[in-house]
Amino acid sequence: MPKSASQILVVEDDPVIADMLKELLVGAGYQVQWAPDVIAALAALERRTTDLVTLDIELGTYSGHGLLALLKTDPHTRNIPVIVISSSPVGPEVQHLADGVLSKPFNIAPLLQTIAASLERKAVHLDPWQETVPDHRELEVAREVLD
Repeated sequence: MPKSASQILVVEDDPVIADMLKELLVGAGYQVQWAPDVIAALAALERRTTDLVTLDIELGTYSGHGLLALLKTDPHTRNIPVIVISSSPVGPEVQHLADGVLSKPFNIAPLLQTIAASLERKAVHLDPWQETVPDHRELEVAREVLD
């Protein structure tokens, strides 16, 4: 998938980090939108096709854990790669659901490599005629995260 066609949603509550990520990703050729919280992220996902999400886990009122679980269990969003970028340690449930996990502060090269690899995997594995069947392991992990 060409970078110019790739839409990335940055879900980050810290405006300084969000601006840095937006500038970095736009500079790398991606189209970027920003959501400061889970509600704004869900609204952005409804309004616009999104090819990849970067997600901070600590988002204030609503947890990034819950958003990750929701994205990976919903048939409409389960194929969107999610790269978790967090200063908090993440557990095995996040490791299992996320397409990549980076710690803050992060290095630019690994971030861009992870995004490119995730978009490449999505382009290779995306078959619009194939019906998605929920993975029961993912549903179990999602329930654990949401509880």
